[in-house]
Amino acid sequence: MILRALRTVALLLVAGLALSATRTARAQVDVSILGDSAYATIQLTGPGGVVHEAEVTIVFDSPRNLSVASLNLSAALFDPNDVAFRNRLPGGIVVDPAFPVIVTVEPPVHDWIFASDFAANEDGSGALSFRNTYELEIHTHALAYEPYSQYRLLKAPLGGHFADVSDEIASGSTRARGRGGAFSQFIIGRNTVAAGLPALLGVILPKATALTTRLLSAVLSDVLRLQLTNLLTSLVQIIVGGVLNPLLACTNAILPLDAFIGDVQEAADDGDIANLWRAQHDVVNDAGDLVSLARTLRFSLLNCSAGH
Repeated sequence: MILRALRTVALLLVAGLALSATRTARAQVDVSILGDSAYATIQLTGPGGVVHEAEVTIVFDSPRNLSVASLNLSAALFDPNDVAFRNRLPGGIVVDPAFPVIVTVEPPVHDWIFASDFAANEDGSGALSFRNTYELEIHTHALAYEPYSQYRLLKAPLGGHFADVSDEIASGSTRARGRGGAFSQFIIGRNTVAAGLPALLGVILPKATALTTRLLSAVLSDVLRLQLTNLLTSLVQIIVGGVLNPLLACTNAILPLDAFIGDVQEAADDGDIANLWRAQHDVVNDAGDLVSLARTLRFSLLNCSAGH
């Protein structure tokens, strides 16, 4: 009898601790869904009791099964001085110790019985899917904004290398925005590459190369591939030929890039290029990846053309 009572007390204590941990986690990262958008408020306490706060907004294009559970957004602190973490950063990017927050979005595959109520935007699987791209914004008061801010939104696969995906850095303290055709981890970093030729060769050319590489792996018709390849070839030639006048080269490269973005979006609308992402990871979102890479390249070209 006594042993049974002790076991009952122990089970209640474990349940209470689990419930307390759940409440604590929810207090740190509170996620809500409104229409085609997800909103998260983050509050993490670091060493010395320093509190790091942020707001994350994700706006989708045609999501299905969008819910708090299917999104699976979390946040944590990291050590910017950790060598293993620094090795994940691209060249010329550092992390401001005022905001060492990493946001992870890793949608799981749910059992539909528990995840779906067959609402209008659900297909019964309970697993998140969307078409084309999402726009993600991290907003924090910890990083001061100034025109042509050098802060950047970076994205990486789980445990992988980060890449700059910024397509806008807006005011209101700092709002780092970027698009993606797939998920995983996001941080805000700071660009240290100087404007002009260093930016042309160290930031813009690598982004153009990444876009070209991604185009090679996309499943396209011969006609569409040739059309898009010609635009990127023209863009790269302008960039490489801009050694003597980087600002002019960046300005001239925007025209073929805009044509590339427009053609990809039109092809996606017409069903000529895959544009679906699913949590099951059984399809490849060619259009979403290409548009995301193109838009962050456009962001860098605009900065370069303005001398920043």
